[in-house]
Amino acid sequence: MPWIMVNVFKRHRLLSVPECELVATFTSSGTSGQQSQIAWDQGSMARQDAMRAAIVRGLGLESSEPANYLVFAYAPEVAGGKGAAHAHSRYTAFAPAAERFFAIHADAAGAPVFRVEECLEQLARFAESGLALRVIGFPAFAWRMLREMAARELRIAFPPGSLMILAGGWKAAQDEAVPRARFAAVAAEHLGIPPEAQHDVYGFVEHGVPYMTCEAGRFHVPVYARALTRRPGGLEPQSPGAPGLLQVISPYNLAQPALSVLATDYAIVDQGCPCGRGGDTLDIIGRAGVAKHQGCAITAAELLKS
Repeated sequence: MPWIMVNVFKRHRLLSVPECELVATFTSSGTSGQQSQIAWDQGSMARQDAMRAAIVRGLGLESSEPANYLVFAYAPEVAGGKGAAHAHSRYTAFAPAAERFFAIHADAAGAPVFRVEECLEQLARFAESGLALRVIGFPAFAWRMLREMAARELRIAFPPGSLMILAGGWKAAQDEAVPRARFAAVAAEHLGIPPEAQHDVYGFVEHGVPYMTCEAGRFHVPVYARALTRRPGGLEPQSPGAPGLLQVISPYNLAQPALSVLATDYAIVDQGCPCGRGGDTLDIIGRAGVAKHQGCAITAAELLKS
């Protein structure tokens, strides 16, 4: 099946329906770097929401019990058209929200700002409520808070039903990245959220399908997509378990010719998982190429340096 290289979406606005049928357009970057755009008609947007909901439900992460949300992502007033902001906000809909706090919000001048002290104050308030905590958003920001909690020897045991759904990668904060096992252990120690309740999401705006980790920590390819790898250079398909450039396929989006996309990520597609679920699993090794491919998480991560 022919593919489109992901970088094409950074240089061209490709549509399969008239502009008048579009209901939403999101970008992959903020104020710097090349921008990719994802455009949806009403049906495509509904299908994207439906598959995310089914994936979350299939992992047992939906609840009817109220929870507080600590969202390490852009608040609506500073989100603009950022695709990650849209996705992060969607993950606050799978348990009734008693309260939502967005860690990246507008300062007095209306500019986006992140202050770890505000997050800690909000965390203390949430702890007093006795409700479960749901942590959503960029892992680099969550790690900044966890690191501060460790430095202060601050530990809060949030009740069962608390969880983490982290997406967007470390990007420009890659020098602060830690192994998943260490992140999980620190979060368990200081928030009381066990590793099996901590989930990562892999995805990119040009494709739009979320790949979530199960309780065993493995990314699963959902039924709504297919994934394979290709050898760099010749681009021949690789056998299961062999690393290569990631190609992903999904028919959900009618609005753009993004049925089949060749990514700049180096990955392994394999089968079998300790959790017992069927289908393929996905292991993201890293970025291919000689330059960093910028996204909205990079712009967000710049706030960590301020």
